[in-house]
Amino acid sequence: MTTWKERHDAAVREQDIAWKAYLEATAARAQALLDGTAVLGTQAAVARELGVSRAVVNRAIKALEKSQQRP
Repeated sequence: MTTWKERHDAAVREQDIAWKAYLEATAARAQALLDGTAVLGTQAAVARELGVSRAVVNRAIKALEKSQQRP
């Protein structure tokens, strides 16, 4: 039997793993959108291809660029 503290600590570890996976997937998605922009020429073309708004594409790319500027 585990204590509530052990269960809590295990849950925190699981959250940390999930958060890191989320951040990695988010960065990979943004990089793919950036690559798509290079191939198709514009963020609008990428957005049309994916059926999303250009703002969605732009926000993802800007977030990636911002994260890459940190030391």
